[in-house]
Amino acid sequence: TTFTCWNALPPCKAASADIGEADYEDDVNYEVGPNGHLMAFNSNSTAGRALYDDFGERHLFDLVGSDAMKNAKADVFLFYSQTFAENDVAIKAVDAIIDQFFEPGGWSQCFDNIYAIEANIPQELDLYIPSAQEELYNWVNGPNRQFEAAFRIIQSGEWGEYDGFYLMEGDSVPIKAHWLDVVLSEIEVNRPFAILGAQYDGDKWDNFYEKIPISLLHHTNGNAIYNTSHPLLERLVGQLEVEAPCPYNSIPYDYRMSQMWVEGTLGIVPELAPKIMLNEEGENITLSNNVDMFKKWADIWEKEDPFKYTPVIHNYAATNLIPRHLGPEYIIHGAKLYSPWNPTKSEVTLVVSEWFFDRSLHLVKNLDEKDHPFSEVVIMVPPVAGSHDDYDEMTDVPVRTQHRGAPDFMDLCEADIRTEWFMLTNSYHHVARHVDLMFTPGTFKPVIPFTPATYPFCFKFPYCKETVNLAQRINPGQDKVIQDMDMLYNTEARNAYCKEWKEENGEEGEELYKNQQRRLMFRKKIIGPPGPTGTSYYAWLVREKKDSIYKMTDRSLYGARPPFVKVFAKEEKLDGMSEDELAKRVGMTLLDNSTDCNCGTFETEVECSDSGIGCIWRPLFESCHPPELIDGGEPICAATEAPTMAPTMTLPLDDTESPTAAPSVEGTLAEDDPWYSSMFKSREHDGTTTENNSTDGTTLMADDDDALFEEPDSAPAQIRKLQADTSDPYYETNRTAEQRTDTFEESRHDDVVLTAIEAKTPSQAMKLEADTRDPWYERNVNAEKRVPPSREPVHTYITTPSADQAETLSLEDMIQEELKLEAVINRQKLKKEKKSEVISQLHKEEMHYQSEILRLEMLLEAMEMEAKLLPSNDIGAIKEESSEF
Repeated sequence: TTFTCWNALPPCKAASADIGEADYEDDVNYEVGPNGHLMAFNSNSTAGRALYDDFGERHLFDLVGSDAMKNAKADVFLFYSQTFAENDVAIKAVDAIIDQFFEPGGWSQCFDNIYAIEANIPQELDLYIPSAQEELYNWVNGPNRQFEAAFRIIQSGEWGEYDGFYLMEGDSVPIKAHWLDVVLSEIEVNRPFAILGAQYDGDKWDNFYEKIPISLLHHTNGNAIYNTSHPLLERLVGQLEVEAPCPYNSIPYDYRMSQMWVEGTLGIVPELAPKIMLNEEGENITLSNNVDMFKKWADIWEKEDPFKYTPVIHNYAATNLIPRHLGPEYIIHGAKLYSPWNPTKSEVTLVVSEWFFDRSLHLVKNLDEKDHPFSEVVIMVPPVAGSHDDYDEMTDVPVRTQHRGAPDFMDLCEADIRTEWFMLTNSYHHVARHVDLMFTPGTFKPVIPFTPATYPFCFKFPYCKETVNLAQRINPGQDKVIQDMDMLYNTEARNAYCKEWKEENGEEGEELYKNQQRRLMFRKKIIGPPGPTGTSYYAWLVREKKDSIYKMTDRSLYGARPPFVKVFAKEEKLDGMSEDELAKRVGMTLLDNSTDCNCGTFETEVECSDSGIGCIWRPLFESCHPPELIDGGEPICAATEAPTMAPTMTLPLDDTESPTAAPSVEGTLAEDDPWYSSMFKSREHDGTTTENNSTDGTTLMADDDDALFEEPDSAPAQIRKLQADTSDPYYETNRTAEQRTDTFEESRHDDVVLTAIEAKTPSQAMKLEADTRDPWYERNVNAEKRVPPSREPVHTYITTPSADQAETLSLEDMIQEELKLEAVINRQKLKKEKKSEVISQLHKEEMHYQSEILRLEMLLEAMEMEAKLLPSNDIGAIKEESSEF
């Protein structure tokens, strides 16, 4: 496919007409025009002089300088990481390309020779395992060793004398004709350099831009031009070879060379993953200090600027794009290019959930300023709210009001849609500057971003976890989380899904949690969606085998641009508060004076540049991002983490409910995850996600956050970090079992009691929490007084997370369990008492020893006084006696 693209977009002007080499007059100059065509002009002519008057000595096409090399030559090397003789597939592929080269015409007219070379890396060492980048020091050993081999082969002169080479991976795609002419021209214009290439030009890092090490922000991607004659590059490659057996081999070669340069220029030593820094015995590895050596290199070549960048090549590192995002580049690397929305193929309605009369007016009034696909807007308002009749004065898009006949969380199902597709938002958002809906070329399937249903991205957030639980009722294998505002809903599919959802859960979702009574008994409420969601909608499509209408893309790898921007974050929180909560929040935090400093909220270059907090405008994407920071610097704004991607800050106190339970998935990280956890992944892992994150045929919906289950010895142990909203020491995960029991009496609360119930299966245990005043659960009442003679209570509990069967305990069994628990507590008390006795005895002995020492010192002083009164012939004997004593 790479060389098919080369035929479609000829690398050089000769191939475009299949005319081979041509003779040119000395006074004729050639430049590449903005459409990729070659422009010829005489520098002595009026037109030629005007061209140079306008652009200077170098003609700028698409903001890219070029001198259109006439005599430069290039060869093609097909470089295999292993050995051709051991791989028939590689041999056939290379033979097919070489045969194409020797066919007349086409891209081969741009190159003199073609060679097939190999790096001879053993298969077991040709590794690229991004998922192990924090545990395995040689996870990227294959690309590192192949780059070193490429440098040495070209440098050796065995295949010819070369100035350097352009490393062009298979996902480097030309998008304009005559790209080779432009690359050769840029080499000539920018020399001398060690490396000429591109930094990351995408926007998927913007949410955590301030956390990225400066060496990564400014590293030149491996798809670059390397000057094999430059002494700095020789030293950098030599250092890579020296570091091959050490932990630094866990860094990709292009990023590692940037780290060396930053270490020499700024003195910043990179940090490696903790596990990689351990040897086989589990001891920390001490790395040599190379700062002085790298600083010497920097002192010699820093003024020369050995790392240069060209806009001819753009590095997007696995970023989803549409043609609007492309700029002056001729070659793009790592991008997935999709088609934009086509208004002739489909119409899209926007549904806006409103809780007041006019909060959504901000969205409507600014709609015409946005680049969006919406042909109609439906405002969902409460039954008692009024409606506007002047929407036509605010926007050219037709707007109509629909009064709800069901709770607000049912808007997904209740909205009256008259187009094939629709999207959801609420009145606390407005439409983004560009709503970049993406579709697959040809088939025109909507491209929908999802978040993997894993612990780092989802399960540590209660709302997200419950969203997956509910979706797995429909599709037990559901492993993707789709945010409601990211989904482009198909109206016909929505109708069928909602009909079934209502039949299962009630017209207003009143039976959604009907089977969760045990969880509700031990919790005041379940944190989760009260109605239908985009995730359960997709789960229904998968079960019905209708999901082929979408192309799903992993946002953790390829990023996602929000179609809606939250502009009323503060109001959203305040609107969901009671009067007491509102007074407390405003009084304690001076909320009226709080501001949102997130650069992502600025939608114009002027707003971004004038932000006052250092925000930087990104012209290609027309977006604003934070400034870069020296490693360890203090970010200007609070970072937004998965799974919400919402561009707003959280308020100082605990979040409160919105007017519904939650109009969008919100959450904050329970613990910091490495920002680079999936930085080097470059392939969409739909299959991997399903394989690695499956629930092995069981669903999460019967799971209980308050229980810790141990699998039988024959199965691998499963450990889950759980949280409970209680001050009881039994639920403090940072305490040992002994510490929890020791502090039980100190932290006991009259209204909260823990009851340990031992199931009949020895390997399973559950700790349950009850918030009740039932005398059965009062610890200060003995067992006989808890049970009135007129009734015998029966308590049930689920024995396993996935079982629907319940076991019944009689009163006698409950009493036995209670007695067992009291016995355990008594034993712990006895241990504490014994420890106290020992400590007390030690204190007594200490006091005894101190008094004895004092008595002996006084006795010694008395003997010395007596010695002074005795005759001189007796003094020696007394001193000797004192010394012995």
